[in-house]
Amino acid sequence: MEPKALLEQIRARVGTPVEEVTFARYLDMVSEDPRLARLSHALIADMIDASGLSIGPDGEERFDLFEGELFGQEHVIQQVADYFRAAGRRLDVRKRILLLVGPPGSGKSTLVNTMKKGLEAYTNSDDGRVYAIKGSQMHEDPLRLIPEDLRAEAGVYIEGDLNPEVRWMVDNVYKGDITKVPVRRISYSISHGVGFGTFVATDPRSEDLTRLVGDVDLSLLDPADPTSAKRAYKFTGELNAAHRGMADLLEVFKMDERFLAVLLSLSQEQIIKTNGPGTMYADEAVIAQSNLAEYDELVANPRAAAMLDRLVVVKVPFVLSVRDEIRIYEKMLSGADLGRNDVSPLALHTAATFAVLTRLTHPGGGMQGLIRKLHLYDGRFGTHGGAEDADRLHEKSPEEGMTGLSPRYVINRLSSVAGSTKGCLDGIAVLQALWEGLPQRAGFTEAERERWGALLAATEAEYDEMVQLELRKAAVLAYRDSAEKMARAVKEEVARWEKEGEQANMPTLRRVERLIDVPQYGRDRFRKGLVASFELKGQRSRPLHTRHPLLEEAIQRALLPAWSDVNKMLDTQSEGLVEGLVSTGWKKGCARHLVEYAHKFSASRREKKGEQKPTWYS
Repeated sequence: MEPKALLEQIRARVGTPVEEVTFARYLDMVSEDPRLARLSHALIADMIDASGLSIGPDGEERFDLFEGELFGQEHVIQQVADYFRAAGRRLDVRKRILLLVGPPGSGKSTLVNTMKKGLEAYTNSDDGRVYAIKGSQMHEDPLRLIPEDLRAEAGVYIEGDLNPEVRWMVDNVYKGDITKVPVRRISYSISHGVGFGTFVATDPRSEDLTRLVGDVDLSLLDPADPTSAKRAYKFTGELNAAHRGMADLLEVFKMDERFLAVLLSLSQEQIIKTNGPGTMYADEAVIAQSNLAEYDELVANPRAAAMLDRLVVVKVPFVLSVRDEIRIYEKMLSGADLGRNDVSPLALHTAATFAVLTRLTHPGGGMQGLIRKLHLYDGRFGTHGGAEDADRLHEKSPEEGMTGLSPRYVINRLSSVAGSTKGCLDGIAVLQALWEGLPQRAGFTEAERERWGALLAATEAEYDEMVQLELRKAAVLAYRDSAEKMARAVKEEVARWEKEGEQANMPTLRRVERLIDVPQYGRDRFRKGLVASFELKGQRSRPLHTRHPLLEEAIQRALLPAWSDVNKMLDTQSEGLVEGLVSTGWKKGCARHLVEYAHKFSASRREKKGEQKPTWYS
């Protein structure tokens, strides 16, 4: 966009007048559009759905709001969406605190921040309009001006009392005539604290409760004037800011009992106990965050029964899919400049493999059993099993993903090694950096050192497999073009199948299903999964042939030569392999480095690689 055009858009937005109506007109607007009477949970639920829905490969709901922001957390997102849908219907669950429990870096804050941004944008749209009493610090709902005995006549659900400030305004400024109270449209704002409150618990011994519930200006208190207390309230607390929106409470169980008592009253009774006399009604969704250790400590405390009874707990683990883990790294690195041009495309894959392995519980069957589990969780079925096997493994390990290396640790180590590694930053260099940083990691024990050393050896064996796969692709002229052509044919044929059924002409699709041994009873599920993968909003920027792991596996089986054939080319056609890697997106230095690395291992060594420790491990 040209600077002049951008400037005009900025002027238009800044210069847009705030919509202001009379209370009478607002009542007419509510009659025309009852959604204006929505409470906070309903507003958030509508925002999530309005952002767009699609169906995932396994038939699950996918919410466009979170596409490109959270990866591999579909189950978590579904639980959160279901909570707000139920709470939006005013079921009793709205009187509970939504608690997100998980290790640092698992995506809890990302989930909440994405919802905040979505709600901010939604209130700027026609469907998400929100109106408030003009001059109210807490952006009070105009419908609360209606006396309780007349609210049934409004035709919409209304609850709650006016806060003390607005009550004083009505009595003293408008002389009790609510028809004179002006109403303005408001837009929620994260930066200005409109509709959002964020509280980070610190030291409970020095914490000031006014940060949460506001304060009273003692200079405005007049013993001779009973109404002065209503004017003296300062609605500067985070719960005041969150009224009619969302309160985000971080490290919630670091709060002392005074703060938790306020939250109990807010969740169950929907009132805020102020720092002065009296209470006030509050309509807000309360989302709290905690790590697993502090939550477990709360569960073990018999005095915490009242708090536990007011929680809806959603576990937010680390992701357990290598593909999703890579997407997290790509997002974290987007816009970053590592200061070098020779980063191997396998670097992130290798880091993700090791990180995910540290999060998995061992299913038995030696290291091969763990690697099988890794592949199943990544959607790489085939000889490893199917989706049902992955589901069974998940059911046996419900706490899986609550421990292990975080994405932040991986990116920190990647950043530290990027400037010190000479030549290509490949998977082995990244793996070594991850290992060398572990002694500085809090809580790293000798037992973990031994176990994770074995995981590193398994990751190096996986890296060798990835090297072979990349060189097999390099050996095929224009592999990406051929793979995309085959994927496009599959996409067209599966669309034809949706319209015509089994009578449709589907030669490429049927070939794909034979290549990966899709059983007849599983074809419908596989084909519906393909349709969903092609259409997912968060996948549209990725090559078509990489959007479904089984499709990618089938295409590789169809187009790629055996490793034994490529192995013979290492001595005679190494430059051709280098050029083939470059054509698939590799930098030349890293391409040459990969071919040189492939020279270092023989077929017999590869077979035993998973049982050996890396040469740099000690």
